[in-house]
Amino acid sequence: MQSDFHIAIRRYGPTLHLTPAGELDMDSGPAMARVWTALDDQVAVVACDMRSLTFIDATGLHRLLGLAAYVDGRSIAFFAYNWQRQPLWLLDLIDDLDQARQGAGNRPAPTRLLRRTLRQSAVSGRTPHTARTGHRPPALPDGPLLSR
Repeated sequence: MQSDFHIAIRRYGPTLHLTPAGELDMDSGPAMARVWTALDDQVAVVACDMRSLTFIDATGLHRLLGLAAYVDGRSIAFFAYNWQRQPLWLLDLIDDLDQARQGAGNRPAPTRLLRRTLRQSAVSGRTPHTARTGHRPPALPDGPLLSR
């Protein structure tokens, strides 16, 4: 089955700006792979504009959470904004189900990395960008790229 999902990838200095569009589901792997390729040592912020993401399923959410966890682990600020109704509903559902589990206690919500603002992401123990830079691998050119 062919997916209509794609991600516009733009590079503005140390910021990687992503605009996913369509349905983030099990057929979105090739488009998401382009995002992973775009992450180099010069990226300090990943901003994800979700206004054109109309649908997300469990597989798509898993991929997005994996990306957010990876960049967070590399001290790159990640934030997503302009969530649409269905994707936000899925985030709420996952968090509600997790909290309803016996013994969940006060642990953080599973989708917390997708809900942080830029300010929250930037102050959550980030190392300065200059401390991470070493050798400079080839970076994406500034401007738009389209992933299909």
